Amino acid sequence: MIVVSLRGKWLLFKTQHSQLKQQLQQAFSQPSRRNLALAAAKFPADIVTKDRRLFDGRLLTADSGAPLPQHVILLHGGAYTMQGIASHRKIMVTLIREANLRVTYVDYPLVPEATVDQTLTFASQAYEYLHAQYPDDQFFLLGDSSGGGLALALLQQLQEKQAELPAGTILVSPWTDLSMMNPDLTRAAKHDPYLSLTTLKRVGFAYAGEHPVTAPEVSPIYGNFADLGPILLYYGTNELLVADDRRLVQKLRDAAGTDLAVRELRAMLHDYVLWLKLPESKRTLKEIKQFILTGKLPPRPKA
Repeated sequence: MIVVSLRGKWLLFKTQHSQLKQQLQQAFSQPSRRNLALAAAKFPADIVTKDRRLFDGRLLTADSGAPLPQHVILLHGGAYTMQGIASHRKIMVTLIREANLRVTYVDYPLVPEATVDQTLTFASQAYEYLHAQYPDDQFFLLGDSSGGGLALALLQQLQEKQAELPAGTILVSPWTDLSMMNPDLTRAAKHDPYLSLTTLKRVGFAYAGEHPVTAPEVSPIYGNFADLGPILLYYGTNELLVADDRRLVQKLRDAAGTDLAVRELRAMLHDYVLWLKLPESKRTLKEIKQFILTGKLPPRPKA
């Protein structure tokens, strides 16, 4: 594992001594629906946006006006309760300006108004719609936190249906087991400065609706991992979900027809990439851009 940066150490210290955990649990419990962070008007003037509402949600596609054929489908995090935040918009802008990619933000139905039935259905519809709208594009899934779990559930569903898979999938701190039954989570929770085991367990059961919380469409860690194509996975050792991320790594490595590159970052927080000024986040985004542009998973980093 790469040594953590000074900025990373400072972020960990700062979040450990802040009210972030309490604030985030409040946001998960009473999510706002007035978030305009991913509104078209919030993007810089040099970026072309196309905003449309369809099915039960919304899609916002952004690019330079003359993008490369690689098209990123962004499934945002927020524990299935919150919309994307300004950091998601900044990641989109970074991918557009630095790699000339086309990026579509998927504003999917959320808890408590929706359950997995509406959310996964919309993600699937959005994927099919974008393929029809941009038939010459090469698609990649990018999901962080709950969006990572949704991306993996969508990928498994596409494989089950024998539909066209994306050229690659990027998962950042994915939430893949909403049952939260892994006993190692209790120990890991002590080191996570802002995720709450109790809150996530409650949200997980709400998202499951009438399905068992261990159903693969809810918790894709219980699904089939064979023939999913190349997957690039990132997570930190100071996050609640690290124990489940390591379970996921083993399942992906054992699966035939699925190629994996994994980055376990020492002392990094859950969804660390949302702090774009971190050296670790910059390196991660650089790797993600290279993977998307070349279609090749990065080699294992030197110790």
